[in-house]
Amino acid sequence: MALLVQKYGGTSVGSPERIRAVAARVARARRRGDDVVVVVSAMGHTTDEMIELAQAVTGADNPAAEHPRELDMLLTAGERISMALVAMAIREEGVDARSLTGSQAAIITDETHTSARIVEVRADRVRETVDGGCVAIVAGFQGVSTTREITTLGRGGSDTTAVALARALGADRCEIYTDVDGIFTCDPRRVPDARIIPRISHDEMVELAQSGAQVMHARAVDLGAREPALDIRVLSSFVTGPGEDDPARGTLITEHPMVREDQVVTGLASARGYAKLILHALPAGMRTPTEMLGALADAGVSVDMVAESPQGGGRVLLQLTVREDDLPRAREIAAEVAARLGGGGAVEERTGLSRIALVGRGMSGRPGVYAQAYRTLMDAGVDVEAVSTSSISITLLVPSDREDEALRALHDGFTLAAQAEAPAAAAGVG
Repeated sequence: MALLVQKYGGTSVGSPERIRAVAARVARARRRGDDVVVVVSAMGHTTDEMIELAQAVTGADNPAAEHPRELDMLLTAGERISMALVAMAIREEGVDARSLTGSQAAIITDETHTSARIVEVRADRVRETVDGGCVAIVAGFQGVSTTREITTLGRGGSDTTAVALARALGADRCEIYTDVDGIFTCDPRRVPDARIIPRISHDEMVELAQSGAQVMHARAVDLGAREPALDIRVLSSFVTGPGEDDPARGTLITEHPMVREDQVVTGLASARGYAKLILHALPAGMRTPTEMLGALADAGVSVDMVAESPQGGGRVLLQLTVREDDLPRAREIAAEVAARLGGGGAVEERTGLSRIALVGRGMSGRPGVYAQAYRTLMDAGVDVEAVSTSSISITLLVPSDREDEALRALHDGFTLAAQAEAPAAAAGVG
């Protein structure tokens, strides 16, 4: 007998038919003798509709800023609807089930409304439910703060709920059911020959999620990576018939990923909506970037990439990459800091930029990866506006109108489709 934690996203419970399909899968697992805890998101686009309703009532474009506590109270209703309907459907399958809110499941968070972080999972009531022979249906995305306020975990928070519960319960498997077949080498809507990655490491998946891959919540993967690491399988809830219950389908996020000496890049991810601020003739020295970045951070402006180059005469050019939404505020703050530092040069800005990340453990310490990426984009006629790196990633800033072309070129240049399909050994296995 195994203990399974299964999470079902909004499309997986988006209609009565989809809810009945989830119930049938859960019931089969229970009849096999497995204990099951199910985490559910709100149905379909319920969360978006509730935000639009809050905007209409308040007249505020961002009700989270004006009414964070009440917005959390509103948004948690979506998952409560899902959990009750899923519990009913499972009971109709002849299997006992009981629904629990995030607070009833003792998902304890900090006090930050709309983007709370889990600080503890007590889960005593979940254990009691499972030990009593019931399937526990837990509302994802929500918890209760240390001051007994209802909180939400932010977009994608149901993934985090599932991983946190799997850890707290010592689950044998954590399965994330979604509307795609697994983690792809790139978004298949943009790169038609993208392929499923059978195994990927937690750190690679975190990089992909933070860089725009929307299949998994980065915080959930990061939580799964903590010692002892928790394997997480991502798979489609829409597969039916033979193979539906195959435990090996989809993508396994694990500390024992595929190992191939010729595999440099594991996957690509991208995100639009970036801008570059270019500040000329600033004083050279550490004080300039330190004060500039500090002032932007104090204002809540996140800087994604930083580049500095000499301009002669003790002056430097500083380039900062920010989200387009943050550009007006970043421009204002940068001008104030530049004036205070004695800068007198021009200020330029470029909008309509996309961030493309090449992610892979295989690039660590390997020469020529930069050169291959630049050569590939040069051959495709795509300019690179900025670049940054980590130990397992290279991030390039390109014009958004060339983003899809750049993704296809890089996907082909690093032969990702062939590498995803080829057999490989799992590290530490066999």
